[in-house]
Amino acid sequence: MATGLTVPDAPPRPATPTPPSVRRRRPLRHPVGTTVLAAIAFVLLFAIVWIGVRGYLAQRALNDAVPSAETVKTAIGSGDIPAAARAADALHRRTADAAALTSDPIWVTAEAVPWIGPNLTAVREAAAASDAIAAKVVQPLVAAGGAVDLRALAMTNGRIDLDPIIKAQPAVAKAAVAFSAARASVASIETGALVSPVAGGIDRLHDVLDRAAPDVEALNNTVRLLPSMLGAAGPRDYLLVAQNPAELRSTGGLIGAVALVHADKGAVSLQRQSAGTAIGPWETPVADVPLSTQGLYGPLVGRYLQDVNLTPHFPLAAATAARMWTTTYGGTVDGVVAVDPVVLSGLLSATGPVTLPTGDRLTSDNAVKLLLSDVYQRYSDPAQQDGFFASAASAVFARLSGGGVDGKKLVTALAAAGESRRVLIWSEHGSDQKILGRTTLAGGLPRSDLSAAGIGVYFNDATGSKMDYYLGTSVAAGAAVCRADGKPSTMVSVTLTNRAPADAGTSLPKYVTGGGSYGVTPGNIRTRVAVYGPAGGFLAATQSDGTNYATVAGVDATRPVSLFTVELAPGESRTVSVQFLNAGQTAANLDVVTTPTLPGDGTTPVLGARNAVRPIVVQCASVVK
Repeated sequence: MATGLTVPDAPPRPATPTPPSVRRRRPLRHPVGTTVLAAIAFVLLFAIVWIGVRGYLAQRALNDAVPSAETVKTAIGSGDIPAAARAADALHRRTADAAALTSDPIWVTAEAVPWIGPNLTAVREAAAASDAIAAKVVQPLVAAGGAVDLRALAMTNGRIDLDPIIKAQPAVAKAAVAFSAARASVASIETGALVSPVAGGIDRLHDVLDRAAPDVEALNNTVRLLPSMLGAAGPRDYLLVAQNPAELRSTGGLIGAVALVHADKGAVSLQRQSAGTAIGPWETPVADVPLSTQGLYGPLVGRYLQDVNLTPHFPLAAATAARMWTTTYGGTVDGVVAVDPVVLSGLLSATGPVTLPTGDRLTSDNAVKLLLSDVYQRYSDPAQQDGFFASAASAVFARLSGGGVDGKKLVTALAAAGESRRVLIWSEHGSDQKILGRTTLAGGLPRSDLSAAGIGVYFNDATGSKMDYYLGTSVAAGAAVCRADGKPSTMVSVTLTNRAPADAGTSLPKYVTGGGSYGVTPGNIRTRVAVYGPAGGFLAATQSDGTNYATVAGVDATRPVSLFTVELAPGESRTVSVQFLNAGQTAANLDVVTTPTLPGDGTTPVLGARNAVRPIVVQCASVVK
């Protein structure tokens, strides 16, 4: 009898087969799918490890390249070309390794992966650019350096050997093109979405190339210009003009002494010297001077050699000076080179001291003071002063042309002088002038583009004396976008200080103070300041101590100009601010050019250092809108 819910034991029944249609199926395992997933995981892991290891090796290769690059630079500077070549080869090996490590198919394929891909692309492009610099720029330039040793650029027996420079031209030109391409490639890398280490590395490489760009361009320009300008294709005659910053003019100083220099197949000789006062004046301008220039600076620009550079546009001043020379002495002038005693002090660092007929020992330390101050204490007769200047120029030229000069120091001094705008060059030959026009040597008016406004601040003496030896100048500038239309406003602040002794009116020679000849109290300094705004811009205001300041408003080659006068007694100082509206720019970037001046305290300026321009934080509340 059955009880509960259980079934009593009974003999088992035979099992009834389950029809296939209702038979329960067991889940099947897929060994092939599991293998695929495992393979994918393995490939991904392998790719990550592969890229990580190669990235690490590439980074180490690039890090190891840095000492080689420094060795190249040091060896070239010391003239050890074989050592530079070995270092250049080592540099290329390391950058080639980095480029190869970051350009294999696995690396390139991984660049398609979101987030990590842009970082891999940036590393690959940076490594490729570094390798291009090493292989197509550094190695060819080092090879060219073997033919153009800086120490060999100095004259020997009055001649520079031009053949090695001519032979180096193709290699240097190709290197310059390769450098520009590599620099553009790095500049095109977007760093905004990159991880910090990669973005930082790209930024550092970009900065390195930016710093090297002027040197590469200067070398290319030098090998292109030097042979033609030194008469490789025919004789050339140049006017060498000495600018005197003790009596300021816009380009650097009054032209006090002039010499004609002849160049033929690298042989350079001094043909004739003349005092600036021996040339002109003329009743009417001897050259075409634009009406806008005459409106600002008067007709004197075309009548007096000493005033041709009242305009800051050196090509115009130089062409006018050349016309005055040929009108006076005949012949032809192929170009004009302007220098000042600060440049002379730099040249003396290469030549060593020279002894003048007077017995004076002219050195790099005393040249500026002796030529711009002491000579006026010693001689009151301008003819004697001119004779002293001429003897100094002849002595230095003789030492330069005689040989035995440290070529590296000479080239370094000339490069520094050009950087500080104390050497200016104009050529009558269009092909040469086209190259010069892109350099600081051209002395053109400030250039503006869409991203930056070109600003110029220029000083002209109005005392009629040599008091600018004691003039201190300071320039500050800044810009800000304060208008709804996005056009930036620029503010330029100019501070002048008379640092002459309190008794300058009586203790200094009359030739230095001017003796009141032009209505200026002896000891005072009167200066005309021309502040140039950006091309196409507008002059908004000229103020001092918060009130409007008397100015002549003009335009020179589409640039607005504020021309004002400041007169200071010894110890006095005045600041004048000028505001412009930048009509052609949308960013508040500035490029400011100033007249190279003296410190005003009797010291020698550092050759190669531009007049410092301090930044201004422009407050929109103070901007004239």
